Amino acid sequence: MVQNFFDQGFDVYTRRARLSPALITILPIALTVILFFPSELTLLGLLTSLLVCGGGTALLVQIGRDSGRRKEAQLFACWDGKPTTRFLRHRNTQNPVILARRHRQLQDLLLDIRIPNAASENADPIAADLIYDFFVKYLRDNTRDREKFNLVFEENCNYGLRRNLWGLKPYGIVFSVLSIVIASALLILYYQGWKSCNPMLAVTVGIVNLMLFAIWTFQITPNWVKRSADIYANSLLDTCDQLQGTAPRNPPLIMGNN
Repeated sequence: MVQNFFDQGFDVYTRRARLSPALITILPIALTVILFFPSELTLLGLLTSLLVCGGGTALLVQIGRDSGRRKEAQLFACWDGKPTTRFLRHRNTQNPVILARRHRQLQDLLLDIRIPNAASENADPIAADLIYDFFVKYLRDNTRDREKFNLVFEENCNYGLRRNLWGLKPYGIVFSVLSIVIASALLILYYQGWKSCNPMLAVTVGIVNLMLFAIWTFQITPNWVKRSADIYANSLLDTCDQLQGTAPRNPPLIMGNN
C-alpha cells in the first residue's frame, strides 16, 4: 500500500525531497483513519489506491515542493544569503586559506569572469554576490551526473527534505494536534462507556502524534535546515577539483583584480 505512493515514476529526488515530507505531514490523518476503523485496513488500502489513481501523489509532490520554495527566501534572509554564496564571500569566511583555494579553482573554471577581491566585494557586495551566484550556477549545471557527483546529489536530497518539511511545518503541527485531540476524546468516551474504541490503539496513536508534534515544534527549525544546507553547499563547492580543466579559457572581463 505505502509502496504504491512511491512507485509512480517519480525520480529519486522527487520521492525523497518532495513526496516524503508531504506523506510525513499527512501521517496523522492516516493514523486517525485507522483509529476509527481499526479492523478495516482494507478501507485504508482502498482510499490509498483512489488517492494514487486520482493523481493524489502528484498533488502531494507539488505541495511538498512549493511549500519549501515559498519559504526558502525567508531562510536565506535569516542566514544572510544562500550558503553557497556566503561560503564564497570574503567577509563571511572563517578560513581564508580554503576561501583562496576555492576562488582560484573557480577562476580556473571560468576565466572570463573575475572573482571579486575583498576590496571590490566591500565596495559593491550586491554585485559580488551576483558573480558568486553565477559561479554556483555553473557548478550546479555541471554536477548533475548522480554517479560522478553522488555526494552532491545525496546532500541536495537531504537539504530538499529538510527545507520542504520546514515549509510544511504549520500543517504538520495542526494535523498532529488534531489527531491527539481526537485520540484523547475517544479515550474519554471509552471510559464513559463507549466500547467501540480500542483504548490501546488510541493511546498508541496519541503517543505517536505527540512525538510528531515535538519533532515538528523543536526539531524542524531554520537552524536544522541550515545545517543540511551548509553541508550541501560545501559538497558542491568541493567539486571544483573534479571540474577543473573543463571550461574554456578566455581573458578575464569582469570586476576587480585579485
